[in-house]
Amino acid sequence: MPDSIQMTLGGKPVILRPGERVAQKVANAYRDTPASATARVLAAIRNGIPWREAVRQEYAEKNPWLYHIITHPDRARFIESHPPASGSWALDIGAGWGQITLPLTRHCQVVAVEPTPERMDFIHAAAEQERQHHKISFLEASFLELELPPVFDYVCCIGVLEWVAQFHREGSPRAVQVDFLRRIRNALRAGGRCCLGIENRLGLKYLMGARDDHTTLALVNTFDAHLAAKKYQALMGDELRVFTYSLPEYQELFHEAGFTRISAYAAFPDYKLPSMILPLAEPETLNAHILGAPLPPEHDGVDGHLLENQKELGSTYRSLAKMGIAHYFAPSFFFLLE
Repeated sequence: MPDSIQMTLGGKPVILRPGERVAQKVANAYRDTPASATARVLAAIRNGIPWREAVRQEYAEKNPWLYHIITHPDRARFIESHPPASGSWALDIGAGWGQITLPLTRHCQVVAVEPTPERMDFIHAAAEQERQHHKISFLEASFLELELPPVFDYVCCIGVLEWVAQFHREGSPRAVQVDFLRRIRNALRAGGRCCLGIENRLGLKYLMGARDDHTTLALVNTFDAHLAAKKYQALMGDELRVFTYSLPEYQELFHEAGFTRISAYAAFPDYKLPSMILPLAEPETLNAHILGAPLPPEHDGVDGHLLENQKELGSTYRSLAKMGIAHYFAPSFFFLLE
């Protein structure tokens, strides 16, 4: 395992070492909460309050969905069941609040890539509090500005692929996503793998009227890319650049990017906080499970409230399972790509 990683950031050579932070200003970074709120959380952590408690104080009542996403252990459920090898190097792209970065430090050395400065501040502060700072290299940058050597055994891309074209406006959304995936593949060692979590555009809840997690619109992103873009333009007067796909479409996308081995898993109620993860290597197992036991209650992916049509969802899932096709309509997927 190398003790540092040499890379190119924005065309300039950079050496990144464990515990160090390298930053490049990103003009258009994703935020799920105002920077002022994050600043209050950071101030509490720096005053000695445990980071989970600091997050609870700020968000448990004001934004309970965000509170659970940041603190709930289910966020890392898939990673913990498919961990990287001990002593290896992992890359966490779009590290967010460190929900995957921090658990990864139990297994390996981690490079956390996160373009939003206050969220990187949070990961840094939480890691120091957990005494894992030395296991993380902090890279505040856009992944598409990086040229990385093939040194990583494990790459995490959880809830990121759908967003990349929104923040990189040159080229078609699909072309940007393929470029993003190729860069991941090129950063992997031979035999390395990428773990990717994302929604299914044909998730049953979306087909039955639930809002899309990204656009907050119902019955737009469920259609193929061409029609979804037309509907979004008509409704919003803007170009749609946030796309999720169906299971076969994801497989096609990954193959186009150069991945040759693809393992798929259905995540219920979604990849954000999965309480049930079922492999799709043998879809009949998932369909039999649906016929034999209730699925976890499903929620709106925008704010986390429970959907009101649970009975209707369960009834339709069972009908699809009897036809042997329910796996195509899972709300979210995890993929292991090699």
